[in-house]
Amino acid sequence: MDLGLRDRAAIVTGASRGIGRQVARALAAEGARVLMCARDADALAAVVAELDGAGAAWPVDVTSPHAAEEIVAECQRRFGRVDIVVNNAGGATAKPLANLTAQDWQEGLELNFLAAARLSVAAVPVMQAAGWGRLVHVASISGREPDPLFAPYAAAKAALLNLSTSLSRAFAAEGVLSSCVIPGVTITELVEANAAATAARTNRSATEIMERMLAKHDVATGRFGTPEEIASAVVFLASDQARWISGATLEVDGGTLRSI
Repeated sequence: MDLGLRDRAAIVTGASRGIGRQVARALAAEGARVLMCARDADALAAVVAELDGAGAAWPVDVTSPHAAEEIVAECQRRFGRVDIVVNNAGGATAKPLANLTAQDWQEGLELNFLAAARLSVAAVPVMQAAGWGRLVHVASISGREPDPLFAPYAAAKAALLNLSTSLSRAFAAEGVLSSCVIPGVTITELVEANAAATAARTNRSATEIMERMLAKHDVATGRFGTPEEIASAVVFLASDQARWISGATLEVDGGTLRSI
């Protein structure tokens, strides 16, 4: 199936690892050119080397107040256009709700929500002028079923789901579509690092922690997801094949969420 992405220009945040890295690879495989954004310049350079000239690195802290305008301007400078924004940057560290500080809340919202809001709004005028655009936001099952050990993250992802609908209502009539992918637990470097930290703290093995996590989430398929599986959904929503999908939430979670 031709997804209609050849020569499109995409911005992917959090592109140095995990889901973002695989999204960049998948977009490039469809013929898109990709501006990959993350803080780790060396890790970004490694991803660029994998894409055979289809990608460019832009080391940046997406939580910086001026990052959004700089990212959009860089994509225009390199590729002459901005067609797709994938808001994937995010992360969280387990911390009991009662122990959270004001800084914990602010940092969680900045990384997991406000950075995506600013980048989306900055990209919209370029997309409006072209009459075509895709805003795809990587949310989380935590945005639907909050985990009290990750309260700022869960609250930010819930806000991201809400924002996506607002963006769709505001701009879909002009060809700028906005939707969310809701991943279940996906085996990324971040998940593995959190499992290792929990294992060290509780004197258990990382394997045991992952098994307990799987039982806790009661995933219908009996396993966690892979970055490739999430990326496939992101790329579809970014494509021309998804031209009548906007304001949608696509759950890619192996049957974890059970609401209708």
